[in-house]
Amino acid sequence: MENFIKANLIRSDLVEIDRQLSNGFRHDMSTMLLVKQALLTITNLVDFELSVRLLYKKHPQLSEQYKENAKSYDFSKYLRNKFVGHIKPELIMKAIEWKPELSYSLNSVNDQKMMYVFNLFVLETAINSYVAQDGKHKIFESETDLVYPPDFERFLMYLETIIRSAIKFLDELCTALGETIDIPTHQEQKLEHWQKAGETTFEFIKK
Repeated sequence: MENFIKANLIRSDLVEIDRQLSNGFRHDMSTMLLVKQALLTITNLVDFELSVRLLYKKHPQLSEQYKENAKSYDFSKYLRNKFVGHIKPELIMKAIEWKPELSYSLNSVNDQKMMYVFNLFVLETAINSYVAQDGKHKIFESETDLVYPPDFERFLMYLETIIRSAIKFLDELCTALGETIDIPTHQEQKLEHWQKAGETTFEFIKK
């Protein structure tokens, strides 16, 4: 039941992110937060997928479906780890080197429109740092300049692909997980569940 609920939580986040991004990308902080949430949610999927692999024996199509996009999901996790979940000092230093404009815009940090640009440049730096030992980018075929429309569209296409493929995977995963549990109806409510709820004590949830 826990995995069923968790899968649906991740799925519902992605469905809402997809809905909002489908209305058009606005170059502002609210949309940048959607991008960050998308990267975070895909990372939650990557971590969660490890715990449901026993299902692949009965549902091998799920494994194949995930593998098709695994590299793209791993890229999303990389961006989350460097740019969203943790803002790595090394990333900021590289962004300042890559985009000297940042140094000359420090007096504008109270301007949300300018902070969207700061975020865009730091995201761009994180994207460009995802390289193999030979310096070649692991996902895109060239360096990314998010101010250059074709490169920006390429990144949006990447986002759309990972979000929608993840939703499709989670649709099937939720169905498979639902087969493993008994889902009670409202007519089957049991008093002991509410009695147990009244006896609940909360403890700090460790990492």
